[in-house]
Amino acid sequence: MTTAIPGKPSLNAWPLWVLLEKKITLSRGWESINWQVAEISQQPLDNPQAVALELQLFRDERSAYRFNLSSQAPKVFVICRELDDLWVPHKVTVCQDVAADSMDAGQPVLDIPMPTAIHAWLEAFMAHHGEWVDPREANRRLRGQPKPEKNTTGAKP
Repeated sequence: MTTAIPGKPSLNAWPLWVLLEKKITLSRGWESINWQVAEISQQPLDNPQAVALELQLFRDERSAYRFNLSSQAPKVFVICRELDDLWVPHKVTVCQDVAADSMDAGQPVLDIPMPTAIHAWLEAFMAHHGEWVDPREANRRLRGQPKPEKNTTGAKP
């Protein structure tokens, strides 16, 4: 299952190897199949089922990264493809918006707690590129805030 080995880590991309685990449980006499991320690693895994992927960061997703980082439990999301009875990791992301879009499209998405090394790397990316501020936010005001004064005299301030 191992795909081509991704490149070396950079500020915008980090190679990861993902291994999924299939768990079959019984609930009230019925079999239930659940998938989970068994392991995620920066180093190649010694398992033929491990898939090499690249975690890529994009500047236009910085607000979603900050939202994930500021949550009580930041996550790494693994977007999978269903092939018959098998789930195969297809993409890895730290953007909740991308994960939500994939779920809306019917793709299975798994999550794991964000490892400390990825957390630090993501913070470095944010520090390098700065926080993204929606330009529309500058014109918004919160309820209860006074309206800005308009100059009706025609004189320049």
